[in-house]
Amino acid sequence: MMSIIKMVKNILFKVLFCFFCNQIFLFDLNPYENYYSSKPTGSVKETLEKISENSWKISSTGKHPLFTIKQESIFSIDNGNIILESGFRKLDILGGLRKDHQTYKVEKEGDQKIIVYSFGKKKGSIEIKENFYDNLTLQIQIKMNYLKKDEFKINYFDKGKIKIKSFLNKKEEIIYKSKPVEVFEFTEQREDKRYFKFLIRNDSDKETIKVFQGGRGFNVDWELD
Repeated sequence: MMSIIKMVKNILFKVLFCFFCNQIFLFDLNPYENYYSSKPTGSVKETLEKISENSWKISSTGKHPLFTIKQESIFSIDNGNIILESGFRKLDILGGLRKDHQTYKVEKEGDQKIIVYSFGKKKGSIEIKENFYDNLTLQIQIKMNYLKKDEFKINYFDKGKIKIKSFLNKKEEIIYKSKPVEVFEFTEQREDKRYFKFLIRNDSDKETIKVFQGGRGFNVDWELD
């Protein structure tokens, strides 16, 4: 009798464990190809590919009257966290009048993890002790871990430095494609006059359906086609 009770408890524990694990990681990562547009003639293609058992590549190419951009990141996933391995960004503004070209790769030196990077003509390396994210992987990590948090801070790598980005999150109902849609609205908290906000649809796919970004002299709104 005791053995039967113990067996039932073990089964129940496993069921509950699986249930709560599924509640923690509500976003399942799947390959996709998305297209975004911005008035009057802006366009972005974003692609997520699975390139091995636990290795992913996310890339995007975009054209806008103000700029062109091409970027790519390679990463794996460990216990719900994105582990970046390498990436690059090539941004040309006003036909190349201003350039933002950068690359990075994570290497191991003994027990240390080092980011080897280049930004323009500058090259260097820094030690990292915590997970970090870039332009492409930031939103994926937020979808995996931060949908239920009203505010949070997250490590962001840019131009050879680890920076801390702060976000506020709230649920809103908007009209998208002529239909009411519930979204998570994430707004970056900044001290300058730039702004960055994106909306994630509250469904099983958790697609980013709108992105708003701007600053001195430019405002760009992207929408999922």
